[in-house]
Amino acid sequence: MQPIAVFDLDNTLVHSRIDFMGIRQVVIRRLVEVGALEAPPPDPRMRAIPEWLDLAAAHDPDLAAELWLVVDQFERDGMIHGTVESDARETLDRLASAGLRLAVLTNNSLGSAEAALERFDLRAPFELVLARDVVPALKPDPSGVVQAHAALGRGPTFVIGDSYIDGLATQRADVGARFIAFRSNLVDLKARGVEPWATADALGEVPGLLVPAS
Repeated sequence: MQPIAVFDLDNTLVHSRIDFMGIRQVVIRRLVEVGALEAPPPDPRMRAIPEWLDLAAAHDPDLAAELWLVVDQFERDGMIHGTVESDARETLDRLASAGLRLAVLTNNSLGSAEAALERFDLRAPFELVLARDVVPALKPDPSGVVQAHAALGRGPTFVIGDSYIDGLATQRADVGARFIAFRSNLVDLKARGVEPWATADALGEVPGLLVPAS
């Protein structure tokens, strides 16, 4: 079976300048306003953004729909000044040429993900783009990793991402997937129970980790 490489998007392939802390602060403020949360937490990062939205949905589905629109606007604004990893396309082409099957898994909307990939000429190597519109639940939930694993042939699966939510999704998927931490805060990963299979400081290091495995 062909190996599978599943890439995170933001802060892995591209840098979209999305204000993730700003999203959390807006969402939390609204949750407090409607009584879904008693007070703002000391650290908004105690939950991933989808987990804050899950809390909103449990309180009122209409509130969650309202807040997802806010998130979408942050994503679109963040894309305006986005940049791309200089070796992203070369890395993807090397992996594809070696026979790996490639997917993107992002918590962004499908529209913003596709727009970023097209803008930076990264779309062609990917067989699959999984975004919040097309997965059952968002990272750190493992369902997107499971979906990519199944859709691309159930081969050995590797997830490349910068965040603990990428690592948790990998570990929880129960498909034998392995997490490659890309420029991650390793102390933060450890504190959250994430154990990377490997680390990389540049995307160009990834083929050296995966091509021999093929």
